[in-house]
Amino acid sequence: MEQSLETSRQARQHFSAGMGHFRDREFRPAIHEFELAATLVPSADLWFNIARAHEELGDYADAIEFYQRYLRDRVDPPDADHVQATITRLRAEAEASRLAADQRPTTGILRLRVSEPGAAIQVDHEAAGQSPMDVPMALEPGSHPVELTRDGYVPFRASVDIERGVTSAAFAQLQPETRYRAIRGRRLFTWIVGGLAVASTGLSVGLGVRAASLEADGDPNASNFARSSDYALGGAMALGVAALILYFVEGRSVGTERIGPGTGGAASQARARPSALWGHF
Repeated sequence: MEQSLETSRQARQHFSAGMGHFRDREFRPAIHEFELAATLVPSADLWFNIARAHEELGDYADAIEFYQRYLRDRVDPPDADHVQATITRLRAEAEASRLAADQRPTTGILRLRVSEPGAAIQVDHEAAGQSPMDVPMALEPGSHPVELTRDGYVPFRASVDIERGVTSAAFAQLQPETRYRAIRGRRLFTWIVGGLAVASTGLSVGLGVRAASLEADGDPNASNFARSSDYALGGAMALGVAALILYFVEGRSVGTERIGPGTGGAASQARARPSALWGHF
């Protein structure tokens, strides 16, 4: 008997706590307290209260189940017609909610515009076509990497966030890949010194021929011409060495020159400039 009274007391405490939560619109804690009371002293009224709390939460299936328990366990319920009408209404609302969920979009839309035609487009690391892309893409919600590549332009890499049922518009501005070439110095003095070396060589040969001719005639001036020929040959050799040195010195790179957009491998090593503007319609 004492145990039965203690059980009833605990059940009333849980019931009162549940009603307090219900009044405060704390429906989950209310359901918990009502269920604790029902484990001690099952009651059709507790089923009704639990059903009410589930109805407030929009848990249609659970609300219908506990309303049906109430009609089953309550003897001649005075509100049977009202409860049955509530069950019918909840079934209709549950079906409407299910249909709305089935018709709700599961993907988002990406409209992508690119500043240059002919750019290869990759989305999620898979080929998606070339610009211009007139047909929007349907994508799963979340972040998606986008990459654009075109010869002569810096690769473009960015990411776009897609939301369910939302059309996202993105614009990608491709930047031309700038290339440079070395500017070589003009070999002006190289050719001047080289010309002098050739002239000195010719002079040396001429003087040598004259010295040989004078020596054959027994002319004492032959030795002077021969000595002058040697001096001219020595000068020619010195000038030749100087011309060779000038060839490498004057031919070195003295600067760079911009030659505009290029093609080829350098683009794959350039860093992308993410300048897309992501927005929602």
